Amino acid sequence: MGVKIKEILLLDKIDIKNLKKKIIAVDGPNIVMSLLSFSYQNKSPYNAKYLLDRTRRPISHLYGLLYRVKYYLTKKILPIFCFDGKVHPYKKQITKDQLSDFLFVKKMYKKAIKNGNMELAQNIATGKEFLWINTIQESKKLLSLMGMPYIEAPTSAESQCAQLVKNETADYTVSQDFDCLLFGCPFQIQNLSKSGKRKISGKWSYYKINPVIIDLKKNLENLKLDQFQLIDLAILIGTDYNAGIKNIGAKTSLLLINKYGNLETIMKQTKDKYDLSSLTSKKIETIRELFLFPKVIENHSKIIWNEPHLEGIIEFLCKDHYLNQERVENNVNKLIWNYKSCIKNFKQREILLFI
Repeated sequence: MGVKIKEILLLDKIDIKNLKKKIIAVDGPNIVMSLLSFSYQNKSPYNAKYLLDRTRRPISHLYGLLYRVKYYLTKKILPIFCFDGKVHPYKKQITKDQLSDFLFVKKMYKKAIKNGNMELAQNIATGKEFLWINTIQESKKLLSLMGMPYIEAPTSAESQCAQLVKNETADYTVSQDFDCLLFGCPFQIQNLSKSGKRKISGKWSYYKINPVIIDLKKNLENLKLDQFQLIDLAILIGTDYNAGIKNIGAKTSLLLINKYGNLETIMKQTKDKYDLSSLTSKKIETIRELFLFPKVIENHSKIIWNEPHLEGIIEFLCKDHYLNQERVENNVNKLIWNYKSCIKNFKQREILLFI
């Protein structure tokens, strides 16, 4: 979901040329979901109209990642992808054991393919027990084959991205959500897309986009907030960890925080105007702690970029997913060339290791 604070933020346009020789921490689930949603028309991603291979599995995220990484390397940008770890109970409704559900339906999927029951295979492959976990696993596999490093965060991908920028391993976080700011990310970039356009959800139409940078310090000064207050503001609007308060949007929340300073005072002074009963002291304390002190990996000495593995990518995309080999091979050869060209620009950055 992501916190809805765009309307109160300063978003400055940035020229893609200014990102040359920069390292970006990419919110993996965020970008994968956007690539996956490119091919569906329904509001719900499950059992929707996907671009499928002959095994009835969605493939737009695979083509999308191949093109997106190639685009980064073309612009002399090196990505580090971050993925979610353990999901906090507050974050979303999940099954009792997602992995067990996935492994169970995966066996059903393989049996359906073996028996030639393609309708059943498609229903399984695009169902909620299979689709998202399989998509993430495939994305990680393809990134490894492309030589791009990824980090499995202890908790959220956004907090790990923020940590990479805070300790200067990366220069920017790339995500369409604003949660990275709540985790204290100094600099965030949005709309870093080759096409310069974005699909409107549920429709086959697009709107123009431009890359923008969000400077956290600059925005906090403009909003007259500190990091603690920004989190309180977000809690009122609604975060991934809690539903927002009815009739409180970003502008109203900002006015309340600027006037009263913190959530506790707002709850005392506005209890007759807003229903704040969902915000218990324990929930507020927990959410603040999740944003202010997230569990992250702090040692990033093993981040390595490797040359893309042509044979491995072809095996995965063409033999397993039956994608067009000529098209894939052509793009991977360009990927390899761009990789070699890109790393020449990073030889002076001591934190990098290239193979």
